[in-house]
Amino acid sequence: MNQVLLTGKISRVGHLRYSPSGLALLEFTLAVEQKAYEKVSIGYFPVVVADRLAEDLKGKLKIGMPLSIKGSLYQRMYSDRSGGKVDEIKIVLENLEEQK
Repeated sequence: MNQVLLTGKISRVGHLRYSPSGLALLEFTLAVEQKAYEKVSIGYFPVVVADRLAEDLKGKLKIGMPLSIKGSLYQRMYSDRSGGKVDEIKIVLENLEEQK
């Protein structure tokens, strides 16, 4: 099962764009408190929103907005323009709820 549940605050909001096939895409970053080995830090997780939901959320997501999200992990590896290997992991959003 590939399912991610996170609660945090938006730290970055990208612009709505369209793939070559016409699919609407919107990205944002969710800052989440994480605890490991008695150490607390902030993790920054890239989130991708697609299709109608991306268009609906355009202009509604603001930096600092508290959210709970549900999605799945998406991983890909590719070579960048300089030939370096890039390993990318993002969360594909399924559902979100604004926190109070």
